[in-house]
Amino acid sequence: MSNEQRIGLFFLLGLALLAVAVELTIGLGLLRRRYELQADFRDVQGLDRGADVRLAGLRAGRVEDLRLEGDHVRVTMAIDSDLTVRRDAVAKLDFRALSGERFVSLTLGTPTAPPAAPGDVLEGETPAGLADAVDQMARVAQSIDELAGTLNAEASRLLVSLADVVEENRTAVGTLTGNLASITAKLDRGTGTLGRLLNDPRLYDRVTDTMTDVRQSVQDLGVVAHNLREGQGTLGKLMSNDDRLYVQVQETLDNLAVASRNAQEITDGLRNGEGTLGKALVDSSLYEQSLDTLRTANRAAQSVEDQAPISILGTIVTSLF
Repeated sequence: MSNEQRIGLFFLLGLALLAVAVELTIGLGLLRRRYELQADFRDVQGLDRGADVRLAGLRAGRVEDLRLEGDHVRVTMAIDSDLTVRRDAVAKLDFRALSGERFVSLTLGTPTAPPAAPGDVLEGETPAGLADAVDQMARVAQSIDELAGTLNAEASRLLVSLADVVEENRTAVGTLTGNLASITAKLDRGTGTLGRLLNDPRLYDRVTDTMTDVRQSVQDLGVVAHNLREGQGTLGKLMSNDDRLYVQVQETLDNLAVASRNAQEITDGLRNGEGTLGKALVDSSLYEQSLDTLRTANRAAQSVEDQAPISILGTIVTSLF
């Protein structure tokens, strides 16, 4: 092999090594197949051609092209053919913390979504830039300053109003304070009903005794309730599931029902004139006979009354002679 051939072979080998080094470091996609996807952003915030495209944090391709279309920027990305991007994946602009270099981050999307086809446009999400954050902080600071000014003005007005109210009602406030002082002094001395209640130690003893009685009453009620639940005593037996008591009550009710039917039959018989008492209640001739008997007795009584003087005179005469 001549020297020229050796130099040419060495040059070709150097080019191959350079291509491999560039592919491993930058990732131009010279040795792998890729397909294109696109994403629209309102602002790419310094994203350049050749920037990385990462899928769930892993390198998945590179940015091929950036072009302005109307009110957005269309970003064309070359994705490795062995990686699948879902159609509902979202493209976000991100940056490396140390270098500040921008790259495109793709989400995985939902597993049930279909894969994105070459040329599909993904939804782009532009994060708030530093300038936007500064503007928002400036607006927040301005709002806080305005709020502080408003609060200061309102506080000043409130203090002035309070001062005016206190000045206008100074006499009333002084009178009220004096009355409160007098009331508290009387309460402290035990004057009046409320003062006695506050200062009488016997009230505490009475309340304690009352609470003791209430506690004992509650305990007694608990014992009574327990006895009733256990079926103890007459009332407990009435409330318990005693079959014999139920049978006795049932028999008593049956006897009362029989007695009620008998009484109904008797009253029906009397109403219909059955038997001696029924005839006496229904037969009108008995009433007439009773009237005749009363009249006869009345006439007999009158006859006895008329003959009584003659009988007495005869008795006297006989006794004399």
